[in-house]
Amino acid sequence: MKIVKCVSTIEEFSPVDFKKLNIGVEIQDFVEPNLKEIEIEKLVSQYKTLLRDFPYTKSLHGPFLDLKPVSPDEDIRNISYKKYFRTLEIASKLDIDYVIFHSQINPWLSEPLIKSLNNKQNKEFWNSILKEAKDFDGTVLLENIFEEDPFFLKELIETIDMPNVKICLDIGHAKLRTNEDLGKWIEELKPYIEYIHFHWNEGLYDEHNRPEDKNIKYIKELLLRHNINPIIALEYKVYNLKEEVQRIKLK
Repeated sequence: MKIVKCVSTIEEFSPVDFKKLNIGVEIQDFVEPNLKEIEIEKLVSQYKTLLRDFPYTKSLHGPFLDLKPVSPDEDIRNISYKKYFRTLEIASKLDIDYVIFHSQINPWLSEPLIKSLNNKQNKEFWNSILKEAKDFDGTVLLENIFEEDPFFLKELIETIDMPNVKICLDIGHAKLRTNEDLGKWIEELKPYIEYIHFHWNEGLYDEHNRPEDKNIKYIKELLLRHNINPIIALEYKVYNLKEEVQRIKLK
């Protein structure tokens, strides 16, 4: 099992400690919507130094607040493209394996013609931006956020139909948005699930709680049943990283 720890700030990332534990890193500093270009360049330079000779999975979470690359509003489309493209540029500079973007699916727009149009526009968007971002040779992962069932994301990913666009299944978001059993999400999306954001909640808020032992066992049983072995990204506060990695591996 490959494990990644999500870090909200660069201060949380110690390549020495991560190497000792054989785990990767998911960088989340760049989701901050008000980062100035000088701050971005400084972060890129710092991460480039830290990631030199880092042998494990390197992931980067892209910005998401108020962005929608297939918005009917041209201004929103343009700023979304600009921010997504800048993220892919950063990923290229840091030799990132996976870049995670929210799917930006609005489940209220469920009328079949509108859904189909949105999916086709997404296909055009990803074909266009990945062609322009020619230095990025990693994989884009689309993450469920507001979807009430797995079929919205399944239809989207099958319409995009690109080998370098896969799924990051966010367990906490899936629990929060639906009463659908998590097994159904994995069953429907398993051909495309490359990566999992692992955190827990009680179905009311996106709390990003530490999963209990029984939650870990449940998810591992589901993955085994469906014969998939995605990367597991720990997206919650961890106080003792060594103990937590051992707990995830052994439960």
